[in-house]
Amino acid sequence: MTGGFSKLRHGMLPAPPIEKGPPRMSSSLTVAKHRANLQKLREETEAGIATLEVSYNELDPEEAASDVGAGEDEGGSEGDLTRFERDRIRARIAEEKLFLEVIDAAEARTHDRNWKNCAKCGNPIGDPRLEALPATELCVTCKANRGSW
Repeated sequence: MTGGFSKLRHGMLPAPPIEKGPPRMSSSLTVAKHRANLQKLREETEAGIATLEVSYNELDPEEAASDVGAGEDEGGSEGDLTRFERDRIRARIAEEKLFLEVIDAAEARTHDRNWKNCAKCGNPIGDPRLEALPATELCVTCKANRGSW
């Protein structure tokens, strides 16, 4: 056999250089598309907050306070349930407002050239993960090592 194949097979030609550092992933997700995904997520979150606030305001605290319904031996009063539901909705609103801050931080990261890299280890997050979870800052490995999803 003659030619390049024979020389390569017998180790006469140097092997191509091995790239060091994190593996490169295809870059099908553009900054513009990612920012649009974040904007859509922001709008959905804001709409969810508005819906929760309407539900919260529909549960009248005055009515709950004046409820003399069932005693504790009968499972509590309807006012107890109203207060519980208002507390649950209030906590959910607070969580959603914190998520808006996470979205803002993700949008701010898009101005950095390493916006597709994990904030913890520096490896690529991966376009599929960023498309599914636009506000994420961690790769799957770092998120799994964190202990909570």
